[in-house]
Amino acid sequence: MQITVTRRAVVSAVLLATSITSAGVPVDADHTPAPTTVTVAGSLQSELGCPGDWQPECVSTHLTFDAGDDVWQGTFSVPAGDWGYKAALQDSWAENYGGGGVFEGPDIPLSLVAQTDVKFLYSHETHWITDNQSSVIATAAGDFQSELGCPGGDWQPDCLRSWLQDPDGDGIYAFRTDQLPPGDYKFKVALDEGWDVNYGADGVQAKVLGPGRAAAVAVTAGERVGAARAHFGADASCAAMVVPC
Repeated sequence: MQITVTRRAVVSAVLLATSITSAGVPVDADHTPAPTTVTVAGSLQSELGCPGDWQPECVSTHLTFDAGDDVWQGTFSVPAGDWGYKAALQDSWAENYGGGGVFEGPDIPLSLVAQTDVKFLYSHETHWITDNQSSVIATAAGDFQSELGCPGGDWQPDCLRSWLQDPDGDGIYAFRTDQLPPGDYKFKVALDEGWDVNYGADGVQAKVLGPGRAAAVAVTAGERVGAARAHFGADASCAAMVVPC
C-alpha cells in the first residue's frame, strides 16, 4: 500500500479478520509513567518457575523491554491447559491491565492443547497485554519504518514499532503514528513477525517472500489512512479504506 502524506498526519493501518464481524478502532489508552517491570501474572506462574500463582513480584515471568520495538515481551514454555493472566506493573497489583487493556480488567484466557512456546507482548502506550496464541501478531512493514526508529530500517516485519493492535477484541487491528514526515510511503501487513504470510495490494496474500507488490492509496492532510482490510481465507479479498480523524 502506498501512502502520500502532504503534512504530518496521523496514519493508521487496519487489518480485519473474517472471523470477527464487528467494527471499530481501538481507542488510545491514557498514559501513565513508564514502568520498570512488567509481569505476566496469572494461574500459569507456578508452571513457569514461580513459587505460586498470581504473583506480580515473581521475576520468573517478568517481560523484557525491547527498546528497538518499544514493546515489553517474553517467551515462555507453557504446559497444556486453560490459563488466565494479566499484566502487573512495578511488581504489584496497584497498576494492572487485563482483557482489552483495561485497568484492573478481566483475566485474559489462554487455552493450549499441548505445551507451547508462547510469546507475550505488552504495549504501555495502549496497555494491551496479549500473546501470539490468542491474537494475530500483525505489523505494518514498509518503507516508512526507519522514520519510526526501527533499528533494522525499512521493510522489517519483526519491528513492533508498527505493531497493529486490537485491544478491544473486535477483530480490527490498528496502528497509528504521527511520526511520518511528508512523503510517499508503501507498506504491507505481515503476520507473525515474518514474511511467510503477508498481504499487500487488494488484500491479496503474497505468493513469495519479501515486500512484493504493495497497494496504493492517496491521503490528504488531516486524514487517517486505513490499510487494506485483509480477510483471512483461501480466497482473500479486501477494500482500501480511509478512516477520518
